[in-house]
Amino acid sequence: MTFRNTKFIILGFSFFFSLLLMVFLFLRQGLDDYDLSICNLNSTASTFADFRGDFSLIDEDGLEVTNASIFDKPTLLYFGYTFCPDICPFDLMRNAQAVDLLQLENYEVKPIFVSIDPKRDTPSVLRDFTAFHHPNMIGFTGNKDQLNNVKKIYKIYSEIPKTRSEDYIVNHSTFSYFILPKGEVQTYFTRKETPKDLATAMKCILEKKLTN
Repeated sequence: MTFRNTKFIILGFSFFFSLLLMVFLFLRQGLDDYDLSICNLNSTASTFADFRGDFSLIDEDGLEVTNASIFDKPTLLYFGYTFCPDICPFDLMRNAQAVDLLQLENYEVKPIFVSIDPKRDTPSVLRDFTAFHHPNMIGFTGNKDQLNNVKKIYKIYSEIPKTRSEDYIVNHSTFSYFILPKGEVQTYFTRKETPKDLATAMKCILEKKLTN
């Protein structure tokens, strides 16, 4: 066998094994999505591939924190404001109940609340607000640039009206996001889902992800 023929054989085997590896990774990704499909999600994790990025916010103690420290454990994320008359309190109580249901089964999920109304929602206001909804809930705010950045990452809409009155309503998105450590968004929840719906879906994801 000539050196040239040996070279072609080696290249052929390299190409073949590279192709096998690509097929394996593709099928593995498809299998992961299939496994999560039984969790009755509104979407798969791959839908949120671009819902990632570095950001910083101000916590309830007035300290600047980064996304790395915020997402140190499985997290249920919600955007709103403390002066919200009905929607935010309802959604946050629903989220809190879901977290409690998971805790009964020894699953820990951290509920967090990001205010999109920094003028009225100071750290002390946030502290009282989140403590009322759940003892483990943490609130965050930020300056205009910080909030615009985090809203851009999670595709959140909000609009504060131009008014001199302090009694204004803020229009905003009402999605809740389930996020794993390192900021990996797994799915979202709408206002129609119940606490049990949220808990069941999050438990299913945790079982699939944490056992792989």
